[in-house]
Amino acid sequence: MSEFKIFSLLLIVLVIWDATGDALRAKGKQIPHHLLESVSVALWLFLLVALDREWLKWHDRLIVMYITIRIAIFDVIFNVIKGNKWSYVGESSIYGKLLSWFSLKVKEPGHLIWVIRVIALIWWVTWFWTDGGFR
Repeated sequence: MSEFKIFSLLLIVLVIWDATGDALRAKGKQIPHHLLESVSVALWLFLLVALDREWLKWHDRLIVMYITIRIAIFDVIFNVIKGNKWSYVGESSIYGKLLSWFSLKVKEPGHLIWVIRVIALIWWVTWFWTDGGFR
């Protein structure tokens, strides 16, 4: 497995960890949230040390990999753990407000965000499959 794929998989773990921790915090479970948060910080520090010691090689595309996988899976994991509908979109975020405004006639604005999530997931899978070489 290439360094690019290893780094990409570590970024997925971080996104899942963040979503789980945030959902637990929203449910009022502070101790599990703080434990997950400390592990998340430790993983970020590990990535920085791995880059500094050149165990892993940095690719600029990894920023896009992190953003696209976060768009694709963060809210779904958060909603499922928190107990919301998996397609729930709140109105506290910018895109939540925009979707609510844009989809006045749509029953559930959360379904519109799936187009963006699927595009982000396809982009992530394509770059993961080709080690970031497909442009």
